[in-house]
Amino acid sequence: MTLLKRIRLDKRAAIIIAVIVMVISVATAVMVMESKESSQGPPLRIMSDNVDLQVKDINYTDVGDSGLKWEIKADTAKYVKSENLAMFDKVRVKLVMEDGRAIIMTGDKAKLHTDTKDMEISGNVIIISEKGDRLTTDILKYSGSEQRIYTEAIIKMENPRMQVMGRGMSLSLKDEDVALLSRVKANIK
Repeated sequence: MTLLKRIRLDKRAAIIIAVIVMVISVATAVMVMESKESSQGPPLRIMSDNVDLQVKDINYTDVGDSGLKWEIKADTAKYVKSENLAMFDKVRVKLVMEDGRAIIMTGDKAKLHTDTKDMEISGNVIIISEKGDRLTTDILKYSGSEQRIYTEAIIKMENPRMQVMGRGMSLSLKDEDVALLSRVKANIK
């Protein structure tokens, strides 16, 4: 065999080997990528399908037509536009009246209907007035149209002068009237 034919065969063999190595490399890469995708399972879902917005460390302020100012702080918030519903975790609500008086409400969870301004706070609910009055309960509701805070649950109201317990309460922010609904017990100091 001549030297020229041998060089041509060596070149042709080198090209064939290079093509085979490239095909094997691509096939291996495709198999590895498919293997990773199948072992990871479905993609991670951060929000449910019906949640339009989800945020952490929320600070929300709203001034209503009645002059009430809402300042809401929460660890997380989710908003469902189709229901006009905002849901909060570890919530702190400061409600400032027209005359500047304020009450602070805290709880584990809250739901705010953004169209009606109706709110429900649940789990370790505490209300503190700027005078130092403290109310605790498991669930508390606020009616935006009536400007009324109420509950059917057991409540405990305390201040330096007295301690009152009962079941059910209604507090009108307009009239500043408080009504305890049943099983009322008071301890005046």
